[in-house]
Amino acid sequence: MDLRVRLTLLLSLIFGATLAVGIAYLLADVRQAVLDELNASSDLATTLLQGMVAATDSAVSERQLNALAARLTRDAAIRHLRFEVHDENATAPPSAPRRATSAGSAPAWFADLVRPDPAELVHVVPYAHGRIVIAAEPDDEIGEAWRETRTTMAVLFVMCAGAIVLVFVFLGRALQPLSGLSHALQGIERGHYTTRVPAIGLADIDAITARYNHMAAALADSHAENVLLAQRSLDIQEQERRHLAHELHDEMGQSITAIKALAVSIRERLEAAEPALAERAATITDVSSDIYARVRRMMARLHPVVLDELGLVAALESMVDEWNGHHAECFCRFSAPRTLPALHGAARIGLYRIVQEALTNIARHAGASEAEIELRVIHESDAAASLELSVADNGRGFTPGQQRRGLGLVGMKERAATLGGQIELDTAEGAGLRLRVRVPLAMLLETEKELG
Repeated sequence: MDLRVRLTLLLSLIFGATLAVGIAYLLADVRQAVLDELNASSDLATTLLQGMVAATDSAVSERQLNALAARLTRDAAIRHLRFEVHDENATAPPSAPRRATSAGSAPAWFADLVRPDPAELVHVVPYAHGRIVIAAEPDDEIGEAWRETRTTMAVLFVMCAGAIVLVFVFLGRALQPLSGLSHALQGIERGHYTTRVPAIGLADIDAITARYNHMAAALADSHAENVLLAQRSLDIQEQERRHLAHELHDEMGQSITAIKALAVSIRERLEAAEPALAERAATITDVSSDIYARVRRMMARLHPVVLDELGLVAALESMVDEWNGHHAECFCRFSAPRTLPALHGAARIGLYRIVQEALTNIARHAGASEAEIELRVIHESDAAASLELSVADNGRGFTPGQQRRGLGLVGMKERAATLGGQIELDTAEGAGLRLRVRVPLAMLLETEKELG
């Protein structure tokens, strides 16, 4: 649950509690108003009856009082009163107001909350031969109170709901900089160090955004330095490999060729006189040829000459052919466009080494029976295109985030970063692995390298 929703819920609880207190106070006030209105009518009727009884004293009969009560009941209907006359021999207590099932147009819950206590609604006027009971009927008064109160309650509910909506909208706008900061941090996590968060005029948030912008600038500088160091390290590594390949070709190649020539000469001289020695000389010749072939393969791995002479596609085709010749348990397919833009040397060797490391990982760890290498150009728009390299296998894969050490992914990521691209991994336990490298084509072209 995000901060905006949590704050909105908290304030909604506060508004709800405030609304409940306000409604409780309003209902208490309505109940008191109903009681005051009924008591006012009862007090007036009581005063009138007391005055009449005092004036007539004992001369009034029970029949006359009953007739008077009936007339008052009819005439005082709008005052919500009911009159009953009891003679002195009556054994029943004074009548209480009848509890109606509904109070006019008021709902039952409202009537139950604002209805006064029945004992508060009964007044007794004694006379010489008995008593007159005045009972207030609150239903009509409760109905009137409901018609007046429901508008107030509706306004309170609307105001509360409107306040919650306004709070939600205001919090959304107020917390928008934090949302932008969160997105910017996610960009930092993905390696996008150029995103900056603008100031909005709030001191506390502006202080946070300023620290973020400073951190992002420092990370951008550090990342740029790391890329340069990685590029320099890779350049030195490639130079050492090229130098070692030349040394193998010039020194060991010549030595092996000389050994082979001497062995051939010995075999020719001793072939007739010493067949056994001639056979050993032939063995030396075969071993020399095998060593020379191994040295050539080592030189090809250290510095593939075909990469400089024929380009990336031809070098990858040669690598795949050699792979299939030495890994019968896993067949590798390769696909690439017929024509590929001319790439600068660092791009060719970088992509070549990524494929080389990926195939090494497949051989060592994947346990796959099939592999596929795909090289293609993706036109994202009229002015932008990317070169995508994909290496996939049907091996055992691994759980993302739990990759084992020694897979060479760090080295491949460094090579991709030095080219201005990124590596994506699509894998799951038992579902194989697809490694995808995408680099803006403009950063790989030979003209860009020369201009750079």
